[in-house]
Amino acid sequence: MQPDPLPSVALLQARVAELEARLAEREDSAQAHIKLLGELLDNSLANVFAADRKMRLVAINRMARETFERYRGFVPQIGDYVPQFLVNQPDIMSRLAPVWPRVLAGDAFIDTITLGPADAPRHYEIRYHPLRDAQQRIQGGYMFAYDITERMAELERLQQAEEALRQSQKMEAVGQLTGGIAHDFNNLLGSLLGALELAEQRLGQQRIADSARLLELSRNNALRATALVQRLLAFSRQQTLVPQPVDVQYLVAGMHDLISSSTGPHINFHNQTLAGQWPIRIDPQQLESALLNLCINARDAMPLGGTLSIAGENTELTEAEAKHLDLPRGRYLHIRVADTGTGMSNAVRQRALEPFFTTKPLGQGTGLGLSMVYGFVRQSGGQLQIDSVAGQGTCIHLYFPQDENLGASSQPVPATVPAEPSTPCMQRIMLVEDQPALRLVMVEVLMELGYQVQAFERGRPALEALHEGPPPDLLISDVGLPGGIDGYQLAEAFQGLVANAPVLLITGYDSADTPANSRPDRRTEVLPKPFDLHSLGQRVERLLGIAPSPG
Repeated sequence: MQPDPLPSVALLQARVAELEARLAEREDSAQAHIKLLGELLDNSLANVFAADRKMRLVAINRMARETFERYRGFVPQIGDYVPQFLVNQPDIMSRLAPVWPRVLAGDAFIDTITLGPADAPRHYEIRYHPLRDAQQRIQGGYMFAYDITERMAELERLQQAEEALRQSQKMEAVGQLTGGIAHDFNNLLGSLLGALELAEQRLGQQRIADSARLLELSRNNALRATALVQRLLAFSRQQTLVPQPVDVQYLVAGMHDLISSSTGPHINFHNQTLAGQWPIRIDPQQLESALLNLCINARDAMPLGGTLSIAGENTELTEAEAKHLDLPRGRYLHIRVADTGTGMSNAVRQRALEPFFTTKPLGQGTGLGLSMVYGFVRQSGGQLQIDSVAGQGTCIHLYFPQDENLGASSQPVPATVPAEPSTPCMQRIMLVEDQPALRLVMVEVLMELGYQVQAFERGRPALEALHEGPPPDLLISDVGLPGGIDGYQLAEAFQGLVANAPVLLITGYDSADTPANSRPDRRTEVLPKPFDLHSLGQRVERLLGIAPSPG
């Protein structure tokens, strides 16, 4: 077989020329590509910098040069040592120094910084990347710095506009609130003052029965004012719930007169709660306030009269029913407050639980009623649902979990039924209250109950008396006292002198914001103002061990 003939010199020269032409074409293409990339970087809105491992500048685009010239008064050049030309720019160097080792370690990340004087700051979003060669070895790093100053200014303007809107809405809500509260309180105080004035006249005329009726009316109006204040405290989260076993039938039965006087003679009220229903553990005063509020809402929905009912039934929620109500599966007492009033449209019903939302004219409602009831029910582990059709009335459904500590046949002590008074053994009570009228009433009541009472107006004299004389059997003190010594300090001093000393703190606010070491325990109780005298007597008896503690 004959070997292939060797190519001629001319053919080899032609092949070489062809390869050189292709190489030149490729070089031209690469140069064009590099030039294009350079033009793109130069025309980029980003400030582009690249440096080698020794922090020598190897690339800088036109935007970066112009930025430095505009805000720093000089232009960095290729080959410059970065720490050297930033020696008089400590704000930049302080931000670059800690991140450069991360770049050389191979990290790619984004940082947002603020540079420049406080009166004219510039904000930048910087994207850092390691600079790698063809073998993926790190040879330095590069960054794209985007000036986001205008974006930040626009964001700040937007935040200011949102804050102005929130403030406007807040002021509108405050106006709605104060107008409604003033309206409600003026009505309550007007009827209260009028009834007391008539009662005084009837007493002068020896018309005792009429006086008693007018005094009872005054008491009901005072209770309504108390409920209004409690709703406000609940709204500001300054109302503590005091759960206890409650039989709802007893509670509603005790509210008959209050509901009747609040709704008026044109509303027919039916108590459809039943005996033997599951007891619930709840704050009875707050439940009374919630039910009364729902009754007043029902009254307002029936200006021409109608029927109002409160019913209750034992309900065991299935898994699906509980999930629909956003409740755990289990046993619940289902309370229904229904009326035959005007009802709600779908749009109103969807907003009915929003704070400050009301369909009443300005100054005739706070818009807090249903939202406060909802908050109380949820805080008590239950749920509230609204069933309403425009023109056909409304039914409010309340679900409260059964009290697991009591069986279904157990009978809790009704909150509205007073217990038989016990006879104290002339025990000594120290009372500290800065309001003269309340102090006088409390002294009279405690002395009538058979206690010895030592009363003080300020905390400091009471503290001195604690250290000087024999300690009392019980300390009753207002939380907020003038003179630098408050009720918590008195309680701490008393319990420091006598181990497990009983203390009853009274306050117009709440114990939610008290120091951790002053929170109520089994020998310290908090009685919120306003309170009825029977509740005061019960608390005193319990703390002194005369009456049993509640279950």
